[in-house]
Amino acid sequence: MGAAQALPLMKSFKMNYNQIINDSGLPWLELDIEIPHQKMLEEAIGLKDRFVKHRDQDGNGGYRHKGWRSLCIHGIDAEKTNHFEQYGYKTNNETPYNWTDIIDRCPVTYDFFNNVFPFKKYYRLRYMLLEPEGFITPHNDSDVSKLSPINIALNHPKGCLMKMQKHKGYVPFEAGKSIMLEGSKIHAYVNNSKEDRYHIIVHGIKSQQFEKLVEDSYEKNGT
Repeated sequence: MGAAQALPLMKSFKMNYNQIINDSGLPWLELDIEIPHQKMLEEAIGLKDRFVKHRDQDGNGGYRHKGWRSLCIHGIDAEKTNHFEQYGYKTNNETPYNWTDIIDRCPVTYDFFNNVFPFKKYYRLRYMLLEPEGFITPHNDSDVSKLSPINIALNHPKGCLMKMQKHKGYVPFEAGKSIMLEGSKIHAYVNNSKEDRYHIIVHGIKSQQFEKLVEDSYEKNGT
């Protein structure tokens, strides 16, 4: 992934999926998968009227952010973009996730995740919009040190920057890149462009095909 990529453990032997996820030491891993990002971006833009403020409750004691909006493709409801605990559920398994009512307006995106992307099951599958001059202050998303959520850039205007604490450079997002992130690392985001930034974040249950994708991607990009 170039000079900006932090160094993982030395690859003196071939690492399996669990080792890559839990022991590689990578702050991120680019997945070697083609994404129909331009058509998916057009669909996201066409749905902007449905996006809601994300984590709006953070104004009462959480980390600060501005211009952060979201919409669920798969979830409890299109507008219920927060963690399941915010809606009274205790586990992912008991949460009534399903394809939301927006899928008729994003057929390419729906087809890709329903038929192509190698997941067994989805939890939250969300569009994430960061508006011009928007920002997300430093925070982490997990207390467990491992590669976990997948963040797909549908576009990535010049001036959009994601920084992870203690790592040189920035996460190397570009339009069409799918990157697995280490959510326990402190990270922050800013959109210093004049354009909306659209990403998709994927949570769910991985398949064996996905595990092979991670292993192949590590061999190609995990240096």
